[in-house]
Amino acid sequence: MKRIVSIISVLAMATTALAQSRSFDDFKQKQNARFEQFQMDKQAEFDAFRKKQNERYAEFMKHNWESFNAQPAVIPEEEKKVPPVVYEVPITTPTTQPTHTPPTLPMPKEDSNPILVKNEVIVVPQPQPIPEPIAPVEPKKELPYKPYAIAFYGTLVSIGFPTNDIFRLNGLSEQQLSEAWVQLSSEAYDITLKNVLDARKNLALCDWGYVKMLQAISEKKYGNTNEAVFMQTFLLSQSGYKVRLATDNQKLYLLIASQYSILSMIYYVIDNTKFYALNCKSKSLNICNASFDNEKSISLQLRNEQNLEILPTPPRKLTSKYGITANVTTNKNTIDFFNDYPSAYINNDPTTCWAVYANTPLDQSIKNELYPALKQQLNGLSEYDAVNTLLNFVQTAFVYEYDNKVWGHDRAFFAAETLHYPYADCEDRSILFSRLVRDILGLDVVLLYYPGHLATAVAFTKDVEGDYLMYKNRKYIIADPTYINASVGMTMPDMNNQEARIIAL
Repeated sequence: MKRIVSIISVLAMATTALAQSRSFDDFKQKQNARFEQFQMDKQAEFDAFRKKQNERYAEFMKHNWESFNAQPAVIPEEEKKVPPVVYEVPITTPTTQPTHTPPTLPMPKEDSNPILVKNEVIVVPQPQPIPEPIAPVEPKKELPYKPYAIAFYGTLVSIGFPTNDIFRLNGLSEQQLSEAWVQLSSEAYDITLKNVLDARKNLALCDWGYVKMLQAISEKKYGNTNEAVFMQTFLLSQSGYKVRLATDNQKLYLLIASQYSILSMIYYVIDNTKFYALNCKSKSLNICNASFDNEKSISLQLRNEQNLEILPTPPRKLTSKYGITANVTTNKNTIDFFNDYPSAYINNDPTTCWAVYANTPLDQSIKNELYPALKQQLNGLSEYDAVNTLLNFVQTAFVYEYDNKVWGHDRAFFAAETLHYPYADCEDRSILFSRLVRDILGLDVVLLYYPGHLATAVAFTKDVEGDYLMYKNRKYIIADPTYINASVGMTMPDMNNQEARIIAL
């Protein structure tokens, strides 16, 4: 009898549990359905908002055109570069210490004077977040599309376009361009916009990288045509960038607003904003000044490493006079990307360009190979000796040569480029040295600009003698990667400290 009661109890409990489980499943399904409906309603709001914005923009395109004259491209002035100086003092390494231990160097004078900084400190604004699209976009799954693939600096990028894409410009009149904008604003091209935004995120593309990717995919789909320019302009505007469409009545041109003054590229001033003309040499254009809310100019600061496929270059062995050795392999795809990167400056101050290069991180693949080797050879050294060792590494492991002789014009390097190319000048060495000291030793560094010369200064955590400057109530000791064999605290001869300017990093 007890056994029967027990079985009945178990069955009752199981029935109750099953009922509760079904009840929970029903509740979960209802909650999921409500959430899905909420998402659909919210996306419908986004779609309606974006449609309204594009309809307003297309209407403006019928009337809002004006003729503008181009401003000439800014060509950087050629500065007379200060040649490197070799500090001719015998350097000997104590035989009782490892070969990588810094040799005894002549110490800077104890009565060294502070460097007098000319004018204000050069501070480059922090990069802003990447622009947000007009509204989130989610393509309808039932709409068919065809993928088009490109090799973007060695990296495969696939973007979908409507399967039955019939986008063609019937002409370049205001009415025809307005109608074309309405066509691209249809839901059929949501897949294209969603794909390019996803590619920007997945590749961690900077603004310039995104512009170049859209140019590449548009030209792959439509060739070197007005349709390609129109598509690129549309996608950039939908992604939140401040762009303008222009024409000379035969060709279309894309104009991009930039926070930075881009060198060697003509521009147009519209409402006190500089818009740079890509692939254009026309002296005047008819420009549509229609705009979207919250559109943003591009930034030419690189916020992070671009996620490009790695195409390793042959290993390069670097050896300093101190005996520090390291192998380094760069990514050819990154080097090619940097080779196409425009030189630019901000706040009408050409010296700000070097901060962009110095603040760009090295590829993680380079860090994984180079940094452990350097850290191992710096192990056990004092902070002062470690900085001196890195300083001599940059002073003596790289061959100095003038840009004009190698490139035919002045050209600054990103740190990865200095590790890649066989020659480097003062600015390239200073940019690389500042990167190594900040990354490996965790010390703050500023660039120090003299007319025709670039050096650095390091903020030590302990008091160090030598020529120095004060910045934000901290003492920064001069360290010149082009004053060969000189130690920290020594200013290169003929440098007028009264003309030195700090470039904050």
